[in-house]
Amino acid sequence: MLITAPYMALSLLAACIYGAYYSWRPASALKTLLKTLSLAVVCVAAAWMNAPWLLVAALAASSIGDAALAAPGNTRFLVGLCSFAVAHILYIILFWHLIAEFDLTRLALTGGVFGLLAVSTVWWLLPYTDDLKLPVAVYVLLIVAMGVLATQIGGWVMIGALAFVASDILLSLQLFRLPERSSITLPISVALWALYYGGQLAIFLALTVA
Repeated sequence: MLITAPYMALSLLAACIYGAYYSWRPASALKTLLKTLSLAVVCVAAAWMNAPWLLVAALAASSIGDAALAAPGNTRFLVGLCSFAVAHILYIILFWHLIAEFDLTRLALTGGVFGLLAVSTVWWLLPYTDDLKLPVAVYVLLIVAMGVLATQIGGWVMIGALAFVASDILLSLQLFRLPERSSITLPISVALWALYYGGQLAIFLALTVA
């Protein structure tokens, strides 16, 4: 872990600067760099530590998604959506392999909660996505699957995954529901980034340090 300390320090510095100053501001080269660097460095650290390749690949896909979503545009959005869909699929496979035995009671409870979340998007999200309804709907299902599996593992993996899910909910509100100059853009952007980065970092630490 001492070897990766410089990587983590760089990641935290980039993440803090991005979250505190750039997360709600217009697109710029520095904004894209800081956002991408925050998790890309964690990906490098994971590879250096010989972490599970699925974790390394998920972090890499997420970094690509970060770069794509750092600026507006339909093409960039689709690249970002596909990148994060790949990240969720990789996490789903990773979490599945980490589960020794399913807790059926917990599975029923969390499956019901996440199922309601997925169904609710029919009212508050999908009608506002225009031509992106199908890819967004598929993405919602991937989020739900990842979240349910994470609750079977528990601990910091679960906490990190739930934070990741929460950040995706805020992102969907920001992209499809909030007006461009909303008064809550700043707090939403900061909270979104804190949940997303913190969630990914929690998963990384849970699988490499614990």
